[in-house]
Amino acid sequence: MAEPKTLIYDIETSLELVSVFGLKYNDFIPPENIVLERHLISVCWKWLGESKIHQVSILDDPKRFARDPHDDRYVCEVFHKILSEADCLVAHNGDSFDYKYLQTRFLVHGLPPTPPVTSIDTYKIAKQRFLLNSNKLDYIGKLLGFGGKKPTPKGLWLDVLKGDKKAIKIMVDYNRRDVDLLDKVFKKFIPYIPNFISRELFGGTGCPRCGSNKVQSRGLYHAITRTYRRFQCNTCHGWYRLLKSEIGSTTQHRVL
Repeated sequence: MAEPKTLIYDIETSLELVSVFGLKYNDFIPPENIVLERHLISVCWKWLGESKIHQVSILDDPKRFARDPHDDRYVCEVFHKILSEADCLVAHNGDSFDYKYLQTRFLVHGLPPTPPVTSIDTYKIAKQRFLLNSNKLDYIGKLLGFGGKKPTPKGLWLDVLKGDKKAIKIMVDYNRRDVDLLDKVFKKFIPYIPNFISRELFGGTGCPRCGSNKVQSRGLYHAITRTYRRFQCNTCHGWYRLLKSEIGSTTQHRVL
């Protein structure tokens, strides 16, 4: 059975180098004071259902890095192709930061827009569906028993900005851990995600979230003017309902 290609990803960016008169005068820094635009350091990703975590960083094009350790064109070109293959994107705070920043760097390097696809932001899910003490990935990971983000040494981002290869490799490891943690948190969030792409679009049956056929009809879902048959998956425990009300019949479903 075909399945949607769900891309779980995370990016790491550099600091932005700016010019100021002094620390007490930097309440507002005008754009003309930017000495060096921030850039992508690395991108790590995995496909849902697969164990391998992939990576690309500015170190992967040695000649380009030797000319300019801040040139992220290669990283952009590689991940641009990956994004274009996905049916669904998963990132933590990805809608507000990761995705927009990627599109910004694609624009700078003259790359075309990637295809519009469904996006699932685990930060938004945490904020909308739960009342956590923090919506940060590190906190959620620890709360759910997966551990937190990888600790980083003091001054790491400054060392990366200086082109320190050792620091960049540490940053890539940090990036990889974020993807591993995000994958675990996302799987825990699956039954709570209302915009999860339906497997029925790819020929699947059963649960539109996970594809399991271990589902049960459990009562009715009452909307304002309609009543729908509802179901719960015994594998991922997510709820869904028929698209049409009890008047008429259909085999299509909508996640709840």
